[in-house]
Amino acid sequence: MTLTARSGYMPLVKLRLLTAAFLVVAAACSDQPKTRPAKVLFVGVDGATWDIAGPLMDRGEMPNLKALVDRGFASHLATFQPSLSPVIWTTIGTGKAKEVHGITDFVRAGAHGAEPVLSNDRKVRAIWDLLGERGVRVGIVGWWLTWPAEVVNGFMVSSLSVLEAGLWKGSAYVGMPKQTHPPGWSADLDRIVEAEQGRAAELGRELFGELRPEFGNPVQQRVILDTRSALLSDQIFFEAAKAFWQREKVPFLSVYSGIVDVSSHRMWKYYRPTDKPQWQVPNAEVDALGAVIPNAYRWFDRKLGEIVALADPDTLIIVASDHGFHAEMRPGMSEDERTGGHEFALLPGIFVAAGPGVRKSDLRHDESAKIPSVYDLTPTWLHVFGLPRASDMEGRVYTELFTPEYLAANPLLPDVPTYETSPRPTVAITEEDRAAVSGAKDNIVDRLRSLGYLQGK
Repeated sequence: MTLTARSGYMPLVKLRLLTAAFLVVAAACSDQPKTRPAKVLFVGVDGATWDIAGPLMDRGEMPNLKALVDRGFASHLATFQPSLSPVIWTTIGTGKAKEVHGITDFVRAGAHGAEPVLSNDRKVRAIWDLLGERGVRVGIVGWWLTWPAEVVNGFMVSSLSVLEAGLWKGSAYVGMPKQTHPPGWSADLDRIVEAEQGRAAELGRELFGELRPEFGNPVQQRVILDTRSALLSDQIFFEAAKAFWQREKVPFLSVYSGIVDVSSHRMWKYYRPTDKPQWQVPNAEVDALGAVIPNAYRWFDRKLGEIVALADPDTLIIVASDHGFHAEMRPGMSEDERTGGHEFALLPGIFVAAGPGVRKSDLRHDESAKIPSVYDLTPTWLHVFGLPRASDMEGRVYTELFTPEYLAANPLLPDVPTYETSPRPTVAITEEDRAAVSGAKDNIVDRLRSLGYLQGK
């Protein structure tokens, strides 16, 4: 009886001792600074400017961006000249200058003339490499110059420009090889592309309303088509980002949007016809096309709301553009082709952040404020994930974004010299791949038909 009683008694004592020990440890831990697992959603919006977004927010027409500003941080984003989008977006993704990362233009010299720049042409690691190599899974959708899709720790939907078809903004295409990582996700991407192409005519009405197909001269019709094609590309990227993020909730997700940039290049004179004295814009053209640019901002805001709705509450959300915009007359281009620009004027982009640790502040009208730079995003993302900046990065951790409490709990780490300690992995491109890229312009026929053109052709 005694032995039996003791054999039942000893485990109970041990259980009580273990429980007491656990409570002591838990109490000790509760006194430590709490840091949540790092999660980041980055939405890049090419060419957005506060000159347009600000008034739209004030009128309640960009409620999702305004909600982030109201609960978080807003400022301009410093950029550089010439502000070529593929160059700046590569700087945003690496923290390094163009002379270091190696992307200096939209195209490069090839065996048969100018060729689109590809992901293999980047000389350094991007944020998705830096995080992925250290165990942080990533999702990258639509980022400039990512075809062929890179091998990442997570997923990637690449962006490919088909210059021969006049589509200088990247997109995704049915049947194109090496558009996704993992490669097995390509069939799912094809289904998304086909579905969105089938809804393209309806989508175009969000920018152009019930614009007559025969509206405008041949140049204007081409510009309208170019803008509608860019909108379709963005729709594909957002829908792919939503679908794949729901499949795998990676801690770092980025999705890119280019429609604000494209519409601003093409439609500025209709939106602000008095910006240039030489413009003589007929009222009928202003009535038909004057709302395209603000409609593009409104459309982007709706898609921003959709992707933000999928984020966990403890996610750091950042929205940024690579540069701003203004009226511009480009030599050699007609007024019907291009009236908005940014390349040779230092026009800052927008920067918005909201989430855990973010300081509540609106610096948009503070000319003395120390604002972030396009160089600073990658070092700042590294810090959020507990990783140090590298000394060979041009940018810095933008500490002004965070509260003192957050910085006290998450102090800056000493720089490491570099992350480029071995050659950057690249993806082999076969002759079949090159042939598919060359033939991608044939895929454009289906896209044009989906946009309401080429009926019966």
